[in-house]
Amino acid sequence: MTSTQIIKAEYKRRTDLVNDLNFRKQCVKMAKALGITADEWNKDKVHIMLIFANKICQLENQAV
Repeated sequence: MTSTQIIKAEYKRRTDLVNDLNFRKQCVKMAKALGITADEWNKDKVHIMLIFANKICQLENQAV
């Protein structure tokens, strides 16, 4: 795999997660548990979900 292909695959994995309804529901639960307010969530939800998606991908890569 070339570096461009790896980057595209990693980007796709994260966007697939953010577009998944179940992942979004889990993000809301995690955000509430972390004390993120509804106002903060509504203002920055895409960024927050991407942070969670990055962490999930990091954990997946460590498990391999």
